[in-house]
Amino acid sequence: MKRIISTISCVLAIVFASAQTNLEVANAAFANKEYSTAIELYQKVLEKSKSNKGIAEIKFNVAESYRHTGKFDKALVWYDNAKNAGYPGSNYLFHQGNIYLRQGNYDSAAVKFESFLAAEPNDKDATRLLNNSRQAMASANEPIFYTVKNETGLNSAFNDYALFPFREKVIFTSSRLDSKEDKVYAFDGEGFSDLYTAEYVKEDKTWSKPKKLELLNTPFNEGVASYCDKTKTAYFTKCNDAKSKNKFCGIAESTYNEQTNTWSAPKAITTSEKQTADMEQPAISPNGRTLYFTSKMEGGNGGSDIWYMRKSGDDWGKPQNAGAIVNTDQDEMFPIATDSVLYFSSDGHTGLGGLDLFYSIAATEGGFTKPVNLKAPFNSSADDFFITYTNAEKTIGYFTSNKAGGAGGDDIYSFYLTPVLLTVKGKISDVDGNKPLAGAKVVLTATDGTSDTTYTNANGEYAFTLNKDKDYKINVIAPGYFGDSRKLTTQGELYSKEFSKANGQNYDFIIKRIPKEEIKIEDIFYDYDSYNLREESKPSLDKLVKLLEDTPNALVQLNSHTDERGKFDYNMKLSENRAKSVVEYLVSKGISQGRLTAKGFASSQPVVKDAKTEEDHQKNRRTTFQVLNNDEK
Repeated sequence: MKRIISTISCVLAIVFASAQTNLEVANAAFANKEYSTAIELYQKVLEKSKSNKGIAEIKFNVAESYRHTGKFDKALVWYDNAKNAGYPGSNYLFHQGNIYLRQGNYDSAAVKFESFLAAEPNDKDATRLLNNSRQAMASANEPIFYTVKNETGLNSAFNDYALFPFREKVIFTSSRLDSKEDKVYAFDGEGFSDLYTAEYVKEDKTWSKPKKLELLNTPFNEGVASYCDKTKTAYFTKCNDAKSKNKFCGIAESTYNEQTNTWSAPKAITTSEKQTADMEQPAISPNGRTLYFTSKMEGGNGGSDIWYMRKSGDDWGKPQNAGAIVNTDQDEMFPIATDSVLYFSSDGHTGLGGLDLFYSIAATEGGFTKPVNLKAPFNSSADDFFITYTNAEKTIGYFTSNKAGGAGGDDIYSFYLTPVLLTVKGKISDVDGNKPLAGAKVVLTATDGTSDTTYTNANGEYAFTLNKDKDYKINVIAPGYFGDSRKLTTQGELYSKEFSKANGQNYDFIIKRIPKEEIKIEDIFYDYDSYNLREESKPSLDKLVKLLEDTPNALVQLNSHTDERGKFDYNMKLSENRAKSVVEYLVSKGISQGRLTAKGFASSQPVVKDAKTEEDHQKNRRTTFQVLNNDEK
């Protein structure tokens, strides 16, 4: 969050009172972090300068001012200008690399960091950011499961961030300039940050015009609020002017009255210890007993750290650092507290660019587990922070980012878990002439026993909606036709998908009409003078098993024929037993006994009468089946 600089008026007053040069005034503004003012003053100095002395340093400071205010494209140009003017340092390479990283130009970022490390080989920050660039390139093709939307009805050309739902409305922070009376913040040329509220109008499908929460705001910086529904209390950052007794930004609280729909006058929270540094971005736990916040107070790990306090009576206890697992020597900011999970943003842990969103689980023995990066689309090359979920499943919510393509600086984005829509489409045709079959029954059965049934349209087409992570079987059943089936799985499917021939998964079926005559079963073998099936016969019979499973209403007669050699009565008995052995095998595979009939014909129906050759005898020795009835029950 932007912070008030309490010494602004004092510094400039001293400078002007001493009648200093324009360059000294510009340098004073730059040193005082009044970057928007510094840019304007430096450019006036450059316009009037007749000497090259000190020009490189001025241009470098202009680049720095643009970088600090988020105007990265201009910063890149001015860093090059500074180098061309003779700027002696290599740190501009580091800053350019960091800008490219935040813009998602990871290749260029890596080149700049490598160039900087060639001059400064032991720099830990450049090494960390070079690793971030490489990590971002490696994860570019990872799947994205959420849909993200810029909430243009809430965002402005200024910074809009840190939204959380409140009753039927939302509360967020913005530095927008609503009117000519709004004061400009010299840090970046925007307004001072305030708390705003808006409501989503369902009838219009849009947001109402954001309004300031007047009682909670002052002419200076307020923002990044957190609300505890249990205690009906909001906590937010409040920064005062230079005349305030407290020179630090602190945490204020205000209680919400549900009956009158009003807030109490804000007051600073009371702590057990004297405040020695800014305390910002409060996040209250759901039970109202733990308050997380961001600070650079002594005892931290470097940069901004996540701290927390426990409530004792009406006061807050001693601030405690969240620890080195969460905090790094860079910035950890914008905590969000749930019952067991701490969400926060960091540019010190391995990420994709600027601030990245992480979560860490509160360990039972105290402390937190190793932070986990939320990855894309929550994280990008830019600054991504302040995530809030609006449902228990954590599939819907909001976060803030200053990624490219937004309405202004920081923007509020909504997100939801993208539904995975899975369907299967196919066509049923007759094998003879490949004509489409209308009215064919198609049954979709899952391994958990659930099923769905449809019938093909006039074009022979069918379709089903599928569920994720299930195994299915598709059965085609048509009167007068052999059925067919195919398996399908949606296990591991992460995106919406249509299973169809057009997409490389063929679920079209070409089925054959059932003939009246018997059909030979190929490759059925018995030992000589035996009715025991040999192992080589089972693959062919397994195909018959599938055919009967796919044609569940068919009543089938299994026929066995012998050659003409030997006694007829003996061959009749042998053929009957061979037909029965086939029936027994089919029953053992799950085909109902009531659907099957066994019949032996001995040599009464030879294919080749009066066979003479072994080849002709083999043709006569055969096992067949014949469909007697295929009526649907």
